[in-house]
Amino acid sequence: MLVSPRSIAFASALSSFTLAALAGGPKLHFVERTVEAGLTSQNALSTAQLYSPMTAGGVAADFNNDGYDDIFHLGSMNPNSLFINNQDGTFTNQASEWGVAGPYHSFGASTADFNNDGYLDLFVTAFGPGDSAPQPGQLKLYRNNGPDEHGNWSFTDIAESAGVNHLTPGTNQKEGTGSSWGDYDLDGDLDLFVTAYNSIRAANRLFRNDGPDETDTWRFTDVTAEAGVEEIGVSGFLPAFCDMNNDRYPELIIVGDTGTTRYYTNNRDGTFTNDTDRLEDVQTANAMGIDIADVNHDGLLDFFLSNITFDSTNGPGNILLIQQPDGSYKNMARISGCHDGHWGWGSLINDFDHDGDKDILETNGYFFDFSGDPVTLYLNDGDGTSFTESAQACGINDITQGRGLVRLDTENDGDIDAMMFNWNQPNAYFQNNLITPKATQPNTHWARIKLDTYARDSLAPQGIGAMVTLKTATREYILPMFANPSHCGSSSVETHIGLASESIIESIQVAWPDGTFNTYTNLQSDQIFTFRAPAFAADYNNNDTVEFDDVMTFINALASRNLSADHNGDSRINFFDIVDYLHDYRQALMP
Repeated sequence: MLVSPRSIAFASALSSFTLAALAGGPKLHFVERTVEAGLTSQNALSTAQLYSPMTAGGVAADFNNDGYDDIFHLGSMNPNSLFINNQDGTFTNQASEWGVAGPYHSFGASTADFNNDGYLDLFVTAFGPGDSAPQPGQLKLYRNNGPDEHGNWSFTDIAESAGVNHLTPGTNQKEGTGSSWGDYDLDGDLDLFVTAYNSIRAANRLFRNDGPDETDTWRFTDVTAEAGVEEIGVSGFLPAFCDMNNDRYPELIIVGDTGTTRYYTNNRDGTFTNDTDRLEDVQTANAMGIDIADVNHDGLLDFFLSNITFDSTNGPGNILLIQQPDGSYKNMARISGCHDGHWGWGSLINDFDHDGDKDILETNGYFFDFSGDPVTLYLNDGDGTSFTESAQACGINDITQGRGLVRLDTENDGDIDAMMFNWNQPNAYFQNNLITPKATQPNTHWARIKLDTYARDSLAPQGIGAMVTLKTATREYILPMFANPSHCGSSSVETHIGLASESIIESIQVAWPDGTFNTYTNLQSDQIFTFRAPAFAADYNNNDTVEFDDVMTFINALASRNLSADHNGDSRINFFDIVDYLHDYRQALMP
């Protein structure tokens, strides 16, 4: 009987899982299912492209609005792949049908509904067709056209007309690495930041979304200089917008190589202040990837930067920046056990085992060592300041040239799977087998939360910029809604939380970026929630109008002391909620 290497790997992983479970080890179990899921594709080396060994990426997002995550993979000199989810654990490549097959020289990609039409669009840092030399002015903004009358979906590249096809017009520079989206000025649309790996020019650029002009052509304006983020010498890999100080306005973090990471505080007037000196140890970091979460459950957002760990010095290593009450950040990576990630690239913070604590997954790979580096998985030991590396014990026995990394819930079963994009090698898809019916595990309750802001123009699409607070009987979690960027890519815009033994969620509060709140109470866990922002803050029956019935709904909630009547978001029911509600009610009735 013939036994395939894949079967041997599966048996080894299953054996490791069984032994670990018997020994009281990790209950988490991943299985590599790339071929079975139909996700086979490979990034191919572009020898003519600058910084090619740093690339290999893609995104996870629901492009066809069926409620299931799809995957876009950049093939570089191979054709791109757009894997549409078949809703049964498998995918079908439809890149050609959608018009994004390429191939072309490329670095990374991100998604956003930049025009708020309900369809996710795609931005790609590209440098021209694969059958010619790399060229400047070839960045792509693919507008999602939605389905036509026959149900066929497609993209149209509008980067040139929108003004985002070139980072430094007037030069012949082929620039662009990572990209991400956020509403930095809180005007209700998504702005774009694009990084570039350039140490001699101010090539990282901020594009403000100005909406359609009189000809219905969508326009972006380069506001890098006026926003105060134009700086020479920043070798940027990836940007991230996220409200780190809870004032509703997102900060801007640029993940940079050779000590050039930058942290810009939003001044709430369209400008930023460079506060990088608040971050411990980034001055020597070769940072490549980022993710953001409240790692230690203190109500303050922290972030993780993947970095290089040299064997000879056991450093400098990954950086885990824990926010302090004064707004500074202390690097806790070494003391917590997550600093040694080899040559780090993509990184995710997620509760993969649903024990209520955030874990960290990281891809690695040094491009002059073709044997590759192992993927690392740091399982949180429970207090947010101690991690145990557990990749092989959890079934991830992967040694590749890892670069991009995205999370997705392929089958909508509640546990989070991982897609790894490898440089000049095939992808690797790891299915998380934590949840029934794949593998029954006790105390693995969960929630996934999405936001729908289509009814209110003052809010950015998908609720980007909102802050979600989830409370159970034993713990409170803060969950930022941001664009989820990762090295060379991005993950779906949503939040996910493991709830351990908690089957009942006492409340979920959504703090919208325009200063309004909605609170939902007494919810059953193990669901995908989509909370819709009403058209008006005073619309309590969510029918996009404000009428007497809304007043009665509010009064009934108030009388029953239900937190859904917490109109000002202070987690109390009192006179001030009445005052604020009456204000919003009058505002809604004004012409």
